[in-house]
Amino acid sequence: MCQIGLIWLPLHAASDADMSLGKLPPPKSDLLLTPRGAANADAMAQYSAALQFETAGKLRQALEHYRAVFKADPTNAELANHTAGMALQFEGREAALKILDEAIQANPGSPEPLLNLARFASTYPPEDVFEKDDRAAKAVTTALQKYPRHAAVYEAAVMHHLTQNKRDAAIAVMEQAAKQDSTDPRFWLDLATTAERVWPLGQIEQRTEHLAKVAPFFDQALAHVTPANSEDIQLEVAQHYLLTNELTRSRELCEKLVKQHNSLQARKVLFRMYEASGEAEKSLAMLEAITKQSSEEIDHLRLLAREYEKRDKPDKAIPPLEAAIQQGSGEVNDYLFLGSLLWQTRQFDRMGLLGERAVKIFPEQPLTHFQLALSCRARELHKKAAKHFADAEQLASASQSELLDHTFYYQYGSTLEHLGRLDDASRMLEKSITLTPREKSEAAANTMNFLGYMWLEQSKNLDKAGELIAKANELSPDNAAYIDSLGWFHFKKGDFAKALADFQRAEKLIPEIQSEDAEILEHIALAHKQLGDATKALDYLERAHALKTPFPKIRERIEKTLKQWKGLGDTEKK
Repeated sequence: MCQIGLIWLPLHAASDADMSLGKLPPPKSDLLLTPRGAANADAMAQYSAALQFETAGKLRQALEHYRAVFKADPTNAELANHTAGMALQFEGREAALKILDEAIQANPGSPEPLLNLARFASTYPPEDVFEKDDRAAKAVTTALQKYPRHAAVYEAAVMHHLTQNKRDAAIAVMEQAAKQDSTDPRFWLDLATTAERVWPLGQIEQRTEHLAKVAPFFDQALAHVTPANSEDIQLEVAQHYLLTNELTRSRELCEKLVKQHNSLQARKVLFRMYEASGEAEKSLAMLEAITKQSSEEIDHLRLLAREYEKRDKPDKAIPPLEAAIQQGSGEVNDYLFLGSLLWQTRQFDRMGLLGERAVKIFPEQPLTHFQLALSCRARELHKKAAKHFADAEQLASASQSELLDHTFYYQYGSTLEHLGRLDDASRMLEKSITLTPREKSEAAANTMNFLGYMWLEQSKNLDKAGELIAKANELSPDNAAYIDSLGWFHFKKGDFAKALADFQRAEKLIPEIQSEDAEILEHIALAHKQLGDATKALDYLERAHALKTPFPKIRERIEKTLKQWKGLGDTEKK
């Protein structure tokens, strides 16, 4: 055996082996390029090389390849313009103009090569300032003569004249344009844009005069709309009217578009117009229609939710905001806004579910923890609420201390009170009082009363509690709850007559006693008991019991006292 490369052959076969390549099979016909195909392939290769050299900053080499591509396709006006720009750098102005001239010759049916030449010649004048060069003017004139139905020609001509401070010539160009008999509305819209260059609408002192010159072009566009382009053209004109403060015309056109085409864009314009003109109900109706027609537009769903909130309709604001979150996963402000709406509508279970998700997605945002704490507190999950209040406080203290306001500490403190953490609760409530702005006197009074009453219940800091409750009554007089607290202070101090007077005054301030007011009746009963009137005491306590207060601690206390008193009464009778 012998080894040839990686092939093992028998020794005796070596002399007989045919080592030639043999005959190649004839090429398939579909693999052969036609002369035209070969030229195209070569042009593409040249173009690819040109791009690579240009990207690498090797512009001279890129120019060689761009020239080869241009030679293969001199009708490509954009390619000619790019190649001419490069030729200017390395071969001079005349070489660049030659390329542009060749493009004009190769493409006699298009105005674009002529316009490229006009722009180039205007942008790059001869180096000799005394050399007369009218190539740009000639190119513009030729384009106007040969292509009077092309809007781009008028734009180029106008810009050529305006850059040379020849405004009269630019006006003459637009007057020529206005005489055309084109039925293409896009032609007239493009001319309108050019007309605004000649007669700027931003010049306030000449606005009326200029508007009269520009408006006919837009009118022509409207006059020639077809079923195929009616919506687009009318919408562009409506937006022009809006920008030029012709609000009535814009509004009429948009209302027509909505009626005829169910135009979403026209609705959006109308929404803003109705809003700006103070037509609140029309504005809201239009926004509702927008979100119904395009339910995936998150910004409009958010906007609709805000509009409902402004109108004090939080229940209606919830569905569009939920849809916005579902469409776009939701930003932290979406979750917080929705949490606020659920709080307002007392949907605490849903608020809790939302809060759990928000805390997972935005764990570093203190407000997500705060809202979850509120929902837990509302569901009497006080231990969990306290945890999230603590998390919110820690996160906010590092970056958003402004969130730790009087409301935060009131909610936190009242939660700790439920847990029996009374010293911690006191600190939080005192912080709340300190942070409450002067203009929030009602909030301050509420917190003062809460803290003062909490201390009374503990028989702690009685004098300080009395001061707080007295201040609450000063800030918010004739509040039955605060007067009851004041009576309870006197009761704790042993002044039962004064306590009874306060309790009875609190009772009179309540038009109709509700179940939540049972504690006031309980206090009256206790005062009568201390003053020796057992009959009135029992009567008031039974009335308090019959109210079936929703507060478990108070209800249990009343029931216990009532059993004691009735038992004592039975014993006394025996």
